[in-house]
Amino acid sequence: TKVEAIRRFGGDVRFFGDDAGVSELAALEFANKNNCTWISPYNDPKVIGGQGTIGLELTEQLEKPDVIYIALGGGGLISGIAGYLKSVVPNAKVIGVSPENSQVMIQSVAANEILDLPSFDTLSDGTAGGIEPGSITFPLVRDLVDDFVTVTEDEIAAELCSYMDQHHHLIEGAAAAAIAGFIKTSDQWKDCNVAIVLCGANISLKTLARILSAR
Repeated sequence: TKVEAIRRFGGDVRFFGDDAGVSELAALEFANKNNCTWISPYNDPKVIGGQGTIGLELTEQLEKPDVIYIALGGGGLISGIAGYLKSVVPNAKVIGVSPENSQVMIQSVAANEILDLPSFDTLSDGTAGGIEPGSITFPLVRDLVDDFVTVTEDEIAAELCSYMDQHHHLIEGAAAAAIAGFIKTSDQWKDCNVAIVLCGANISLKTLARILSAR
């Protein structure tokens, strides 16, 4: 679905490797060799800063956001939001959620170094894949994110269906992962203002049909 959307806008899509991290390094090499502008989806201060405006919106909508659940992949989204929130609401808790099938950043933080780990198929494709060596998001996630949660594919699928059934609003797997992370750990946040960032709605009809038919 995402590839087809890029093509509709006139983008030239090329495939390389079997992991987003491998593809990223190949694209960076291509950009350097061909004098192209390289825009990382996460490893860029301007991208992180732009995504941090979500934190600003949250503080404008919630007088006191206590806890924020955010899907975690390369760490750009959560770094931006956490960076802003911690500057204005120091006690706010930022929770990163990754699928069990791709938890590279979580395991890297635990090891205190960026690891080269495999990722497996996941409904949360927006958070899947490796991390660019030396990524500026690694120390930001390590220092700003308070806790991490992993969720199974069944948990992601269940919350995706539950959310769409209750709210009649389409979301993708990464957004459902954030919801699943909250549901899994919600008991500890009673009487708190909790926000869950729904980070996208790019899901194919084929994938959606498969999930719904299995429920």
